[in-house]
Amino acid sequence: MGSEHGPPKPPPEAELIRLARQARGLSPEEAADRTPIRIKGFRWRQIEKGWKGKPGESDRVNAPAKTLAHMAHTVGVTSARLAEHHPEAAAILREIEIQDVERSDALPDPLARLTPERQRIIMDMIAELPAADRAPALRRLAERVEGGELETGTESPAPPVRAVEERPPRTG
Repeated sequence: MGSEHGPPKPPPEAELIRLARQARGLSPEEAADRTPIRIKGFRWRQIEKGWKGKPGESDRVNAPAKTLAHMAHTVGVTSARLAEHHPEAAAILREIEIQDVERSDALPDPLARLTPERQRIIMDMIAELPAADRAPALRRLAERVEGGELETGTESPAPPVRAVEERPPRTG
């Protein structure tokens, strides 16, 4: 379906996915690698552009709803946002979101293995952040941990730990 006026414009759902991917700092190849369904970086690019082929000799690309749902999930687009542009893909994404919640509820609490004192230290550190910054900070921390920053030999130098002075008990 060639066009004399250049390539077709991407559909709004593809534009939303592209913006979300860019906001996360991912290339199409990185995003495709993180998607649980089989998709390659070049296909991701085609879907985002909404066409394939050479300009002037291009064919429109219409991604299946399942593919759009998984792409949206990978880059953090919610089902509510996707529903504005593609209700069928949003319904699939809504099911993915439900399954994620159920899966996370079934996971063991990683803090349960820590001593109560260490749990308190972690919770106290989180509580020092402004309430609006807590969830984003934890998400960013999780990304860094999953990226291997805490692995032996790859971690950044730790900031110096301030020693807590022990004071002798008061007498009198």
